[in-house]
Amino acid sequence: MEATTIHEAVREHYGELARTTDSCSTSGSSTLYDENLIQAVPTDISGFSLGCGDPITLAKLQPGETVLDLGSGGGLDCFLAAKQVGETGRAIGVDMTPDMLAKARANAERLKVSNVEFREGYLEALPIEGGGVDVVISNCVINLSPDKPQVFREVFRVLKPGGRVAVSDIVTNGVLPEAVQKSMDSWGACVAGALDQRDYVNGLRAAGFVDVQVQPKSQTDQALASLPIGVPFSATITATKPNGIVAADSLTIPLEAASLLGQIDSLDTFDNGYDLRVKGDAVTIRALVDELSAAASCCSPLSFNVVEAADGVHVRIVNTAAGKSATPQASGCCN
Repeated sequence: MEATTIHEAVREHYGELARTTDSCSTSGSSTLYDENLIQAVPTDISGFSLGCGDPITLAKLQPGETVLDLGSGGGLDCFLAAKQVGETGRAIGVDMTPDMLAKARANAERLKVSNVEFREGYLEALPIEGGGVDVVISNCVINLSPDKPQVFREVFRVLKPGGRVAVSDIVTNGVLPEAVQKSMDSWGACVAGALDQRDYVNGLRAAGFVDVQVQPKSQTDQALASLPIGVPFSATITATKPNGIVAADSLTIPLEAASLLGQIDSLDTFDNGYDLRVKGDAVTIRALVDELSAAASCCSPLSFNVVEAADGVHVRIVNTAAGKSATPQASGCCN
C-alpha cells in the first residue's frame, strides 16, 4: 500500500475527528490517565484523547527536560508534559493534520501554556533539530506510519545521547489478517498498521536503541498478547539512546508475554481461523475467553468460541473479515 495513500487516509480520518468531535469515546480520558494527572485540565480537552495509554506517567519527566510528542493531536499529552517539565523545560508536538494543529494551538492559547509549541510535519521527517530532545513520547500514533523503521531512525536522530522513548501504542502478537491490513478505515482506527511486538523491538534496536521493552498495558492486554494470531492490544514501549559505546549483549532484551489462557498444547489452522487446544478447566477458560472477546471487540475482526471435546478444551478463533473489507467498531484507537 502506498505511503501517500495511507497518510492521506489517516489525515482525513483525524481531521474529521478534530472538526466534529469533542472526545474520542464515551469513556473519555479517565480510563487512560490517573485523575490526579488531568484534574487541572478542562474536561473537553482531557476528554479529547485518541490514545491507548498514558505515556506521561511512563516517561517519568523531570523539570527542565525537552519533550517531543509524536502525533500530538489536540495537545493533551503536550500540556501534561509541559506542566511536569516546568518553565525551564518545553514540550513540542508534531502532527501532520492541520485541523488537529489548529485545535491544539487554540487549546494552548486558552490554557495560557507558554512552554508548548506545535509543528506541522511527518513522523518520518521530523521538523526537529538533531540531538536536542530528552524524551520522545507518543500515544497510539506510530502504528499509523507506513514507514516505521524511518520513524525509529528519526526518533534516534532527535534524541540526545542517553535520551529515552516512552510510548503507548497498539501492537500484535502475530500477523494481522490480510483484510484488516488492507482496510483504510482500520488504518485510521490504529489497527491495520499495528506491528508485531517482535518487529517493534527489532525495529528500535536496528535504529540503535538499547534496553528496548514492550509490555502489555493491562491484564486484558496480557491475555490478548498471549494469542499468536494478530489480535491488536495496547502496550507500553520504552527504549534508550546509548550514551557512549554499547556492549553487544546489552542489545538482547528478552520479550515475554504472560499467557492467561494457560499452556497451549497445540495450534491448528482451518479456513479463516485457528484452533487452540488449551490446558485447564472449561469454566476458567470460558471466563478468560469472554474477557478476550470483550477486549478485542473494539478493534479486531476475530471472534472467539470455546469448545469442549474428547481431547480437551479448544479455543476456536475465526477471522470474520476474511474475504471482505474490515470496518473497525471504534472511531479512534482502542481505549
